[in-house]
Amino acid sequence: MNKTLKYILCASIVIASCNVNAQESGGYNESVVVRGSYRPVIEQSEKINFPAVITDSLDKMQHNFRYSITPSRLKALYEPSRIKAARIVGEPATKLYNNYLRLGFGNYWTPLADLYWSSTRDRRKTYGIRVNHRSSWGGLHDVDGSDFGPNHMNQTGVTLFGKYIAAEKLQLSTDLSYEHDHNLYYGFNDSTLQSVLGLVRDSISTSDYRASYNVATWNFGVSNMQLDVNKLGYAANVHLSDLWATYGRNELHLNLSGNVHYGFNIKNQYKGVAYLHMEWDGFANKINHDGQMPLGYGFINTPSGYTTLPAPTDTVRGYRNIVKVNPYVDFDFSGLNFHAGFTTAWDGFSSDTAVVFRFFPDVVVSKKLMKNNLVLSLGVTGGIDANSWNTIRIVNPYIAPDADLKATSHYDFAFHTRWSISKKLEANAEVAFQIMNNDMTFGLDRLYGMENVYKPLYIDNNRFVFGGTITFVNDEMLTLRAGGHYYHYSDLKDDGDALALTEMLYRPNWDALLAADVNYKDKWFFHLEGQLLGKMYGDNYDVLPMRYGVNAEVEYRHNRALSFFVRMDNLAFQRYWLWSNYPSQRGLFIGGLTYTIPHK
Repeated sequence: MNKTLKYILCASIVIASCNVNAQESGGYNESVVVRGSYRPVIEQSEKINFPAVITDSLDKMQHNFRYSITPSRLKALYEPSRIKAARIVGEPATKLYNNYLRLGFGNYWTPLADLYWSSTRDRRKTYGIRVNHRSSWGGLHDVDGSDFGPNHMNQTGVTLFGKYIAAEKLQLSTDLSYEHDHNLYYGFNDSTLQSVLGLVRDSISTSDYRASYNVATWNFGVSNMQLDVNKLGYAANVHLSDLWATYGRNELHLNLSGNVHYGFNIKNQYKGVAYLHMEWDGFANKINHDGQMPLGYGFINTPSGYTTLPAPTDTVRGYRNIVKVNPYVDFDFSGLNFHAGFTTAWDGFSSDTAVVFRFFPDVVVSKKLMKNNLVLSLGVTGGIDANSWNTIRIVNPYIAPDADLKATSHYDFAFHTRWSISKKLEANAEVAFQIMNNDMTFGLDRLYGMENVYKPLYIDNNRFVFGGTITFVNDEMLTLRAGGHYYHYSDLKDDGDALALTEMLYRPNWDALLAADVNYKDKWFFHLEGQLLGKMYGDNYDVLPMRYGVNAEVEYRHNRALSFFVRMDNLAFQRYWLWSNYPSQRGLFIGGLTYTIPHK
């Protein structure tokens, strides 16, 4: 018994001494280390399904004008670091589908070809090639009893691209592309050709009224991928393009842009990022007329009859540029996000003899409510964009070779709301008031007697926009989208050519969209779309009727490598008018297949 008491007493003294030492050391160790065998687990995730989509050039509404202006800004680079994926030993390599070839053919002699190939798995580099061709060789031979002849078009391009990550800190990316487009100024019928030029269709060639464009482009970018707080990040980009086209046109475009950003904490609780974006846009334009102009140039209709002007033979050069500086800060306070900054711009583009200084606000406030299901945004922003020959001809391919160039600037006051009603239903709505300076639209160039060639019109106006969309998504099986916009223009002022407008030409007063996508067992894919464009005014205030389009596409996937598709545009067979004197084709149909070679 005494021996047991001795053991108990000794144990008590040891425990007491340990407690005294721990208290004297000022604390105790809170770390708990648990050791055990590693069990790799792959969490279940939603399947991502996005089949390759090729939009052929014969869209339901070719050469759509872009009616809304959405201010663009740099995407915030401050993001939390991603957790590296764990490597599971013994996982078999899956087949990669890093290529596809899509071939199709439709009515109006419409071939389609698209080839894509990229490199396979590599942590540091990616490279590949894309080749595409879309064209149409049909004609408009019976439009309300008139013959408009061929309306050929062609779009062919090739792009090489690559990306390399050096030491997991520096990203280099580049692409080199070439594009060839051509179309015809087909907006005249046989009777107009006979009455104005005294010619018949068989006596002229399509080369007499063809516009061809060739564009070579090189892009190069570098960024240091620095996203940590209290670290400086940067990015720089170079864009170089050269356009050479028929009728002696050439445009060299160089864009240099870059930004630096710095992430910081406010009281170790709120996150913020400061940015400084700088950009220089330079253009060198040259047109060597050499007596070559589209068919019909110089035949001017006057009250006393047609008069003629000789084709110009001179060479005209111009150098234009825009400089922008945009500092801003993004920070978040408990769900209230602030984007605050401004943009200064030196506009040397609208005039080659004077530079105009412009200032634009850049402020947006957003608030998340109802557990982030409702987001309200209020902003006052603005910006300026150059309308170069290359951008103008994409909006309207029937433009005069010596089109006037100006920059469009705008101030935007907008309210936007996004409401996630449920996991499957989301609604967006926006109201905007925009003050536009040199807003670009188009009018017929009166130097062309057949009234088939356009020139840009730069109009100052105020624009009110109201609209929204609602989207329903039921997993991957069904997606429904519906939306529309209403537009109202006021205080229209001419661009210095004594032009008086009471309506904005070639702009609809409203538009609407209803679309559905169905995925049936990953085998059948259906797309149905209905579009409406309200009435709009053409030249001489001729009212172009409302456009309605019904379009559909069906794809059957035989397996992961082979699929078949049929696309049908303008199923309502409406003969709408793209621009005054430019009728459209009726129903367009194209069918083909897509084939992919698996690569392990």
